Formats: sequence, structure tokens, C-alpha cells
Amino acid sequence: MGLQLWAALGSALGVLGAVGMAGADTITYGSYLSSHHATNVTSVEPWMRAVEQQTGGSLTFVLAADGTLVGGRDALAGIRDGLVDMSMIVDFYTPNELVTSSILTELALLGADEAVMTAAVTEMQLLHCPTCDTEAADNNLHVMGIYASSPYHFICNKKFEKAEDFRGARVRATGSWAHFVTYLGGTPVNVTSGEMYEALQRGQVDCTLINVPALTNYSLLEVAKYVIDMPIGTFHGGHVYNMNTNVWARRSSEEKAAMLGQVPQALANLVEGAIRENTNARQKATEAGVTFLPADPSLETALAEFQKNELTRVADLARSRGLSDPDPVFATFQEVIAKWDGIVQETGSDWAAYAARIQSEVFDKLPAE
Repeated sequence: MGLQLWAALGSALGVLGAVGMAGADTITYGSYLSSHHATNVTSVEPWMRAVEQQTGGSLTFVLAADGTLVGGRDALAGIRDGLVDMSMIVDFYTPNELVTSSILTELALLGADEAVMTAAVTEMQLLHCPTCDTEAADNNLHVMGIYASSPYHFICNKKFEKAEDFRGARVRATGSWAHFVTYLGGTPVNVTSGEMYEALQRGQVDCTLINVPALTNYSLLEVAKYVIDMPIGTFHGGHVYNMNTNVWARRSSEEKAAMLGQVPQALANLVEGAIRENTNARQKATEAGVTFLPADPSLETALAEFQKNELTRVADLARSRGLSDPDPVFATFQEVIAKWDGIVQETGSDWAAYAARIQSEVFDKLPAE
């Protein structure tokens, strides 16, 4: 057995030992993300501590990060089978289990703002999506809050301005973004996030489609020269707050209220942190010589036209996965997005006000547990 495997087993046993010693009311949160990842540092762990304080210690939490207990692809299975009580779930990894959730995430290009989409997708799934409820319940999953990334942008090693410039371009892209690249006449390239740097450096791709913080998180500011300053969708399938349904059922009404009551601020913390990270990445990239180009009208028009066709494509995909009537679901989702676009314009950077609106618009409307 290799040293790395022994180390992984040792870490897992250490976490399990800590859980066992903590007692029956300890909730284990498994995550493939690093313990130092902003999601854990700015949101998950503060949420845990706030719930612990509010419940007077009747609930305690352990974060099993770094893939110690579950990875990204098996996080849902880990909750379903009771290996962990909570987890960071990426719904794209489970399209056959979380069908409706993953289809909503496939509508990536409806998103232009992380604050809008975080609130909108949380409201959609908690209040307006019966099939989301059924699919979650079938997997022993109780959903409490979902997060959206900051918007994706073209990050390139050469200058692209007009839509026609992308004909023949090789662009690292996945999901809906890959379809947009094809629509522009480019070629989508399937490269992992960890391989983006080398692909841009060696000219294997001309651009990558990812959010601006990747300039610092993946050091792309060293190999990229241009960013087109046009938001091109969000990833809004990050189930950050959830719980195994059996574990949820055993909680008292006071404990459930404490957990749900802390989610709005936890989501606000995530969004505020993402915006701060985005601002810092822009500053550092600019200092490193990266140019942020304004979007040409031809590119904005192409994106708007593509978005219209994208609804039809994703509806066909939804039907192929067993969602028989996706059009009303999509219409409701767009209405909720428009609603939150207006709310976020009102709340601006007042994150306490943003959290309060999530509470009043979503969590106050949940049925009593």
C-alpha cells in the first residue's frame, strides 16, 4: 500500500474518530474542497459555529474537508448512504439523480450575477420545484441552500473582440459554455481546470471560459493577456447546505429552525466573498499586464441570440432525462431570476439586507417543520 493511500486512510480514520468522540449529535460535513477554500472559511464553518451557539451546543459539527470522506462525484451517494450527514454537492455530477436541479444548472447562461443567481436558485428549488423535492427525497437529501459562482468570462492569450473573431478559435469550455463556443464558430476543448495554465501557455487553447478569480487561483494572469469584460453565465449548482433526511428528521424543531435560520447569512457571506475575490483578481491581473476589453456589441448580440436558442436545447435535454414538461419550470425560474435582479439592485452591497431578503422571500415561506 502506497504512502499516499496510508495517509488518506489515516486522515479518514482521524475524522471518524473525532466524530465518534463528539457524540450522537455531532453532524459530519464532508467536502471535496480544501479546508482553506473560501467556501469553507467564509461560509460553512461560520455557519456551523453560529448554529452551535444558537442551539446551546445540542448540535456540533465536524468538517471533513479535502475529500477525506467524500469526493465531488460521490458526495450525494455519501449523504444518501449515511457516510456523511451533510456535503458540498455539485449537481452536474449526478444528472440522473438530481435531474431537475442539474437541468436548471444547465441553464448557465441565464446567469449574470452571483448574488442574483444564488438567491434565485435557492428560492426556485425550495419553493417552486416539486420535482426537485421528489428527486432530493429519493436520495435522502434535504436541501437548504444553493450557491452560484461569479460569472464566467473569456480569458484569452490573444486578442478577440468581435463575435466573428472566434471562428476557428479553440476554447476550453464545458456544458452550456461549450455550446456557445460552437455557436460562435469556435471549437470547445475539454481541458480540466488544473490543465488550463499549461494549455494557454502552450497555445493548445486560445481562451478558457471560467470566472475571473481563476486568474489568481490558477495563476492564469501569468499566461493570459486579455479578458473580455462580458459576463457569460454562472454555475449555480453548488448545493452547499443540505442534510441526510434521516438525520434531519431526528432534529428538534428548535435545531431545524437554527440551521435554516443561519443559511441566509451564510449564502450572503459566500456571495460577498466571491465578489471580493473577483475584485482582488482583477486588480492583480491588471497589475500583471492583463487587459480587460469591453465587450463588442456583436458579441453581446450573439450571446443574447444564443440564450434564446439555449432554452430549446436544454428543454430537449430535460425531456431526454425524464423531465416531461420543462417549459413551465424554465418560465418560473426566469421569473424568479428577474425578481431577484430587482431585489439585488435595491440591496446593493448591503449584505445584511441581502440576507434579510433571502430570509423573508424564501425561508419565512417554508412550511413549518
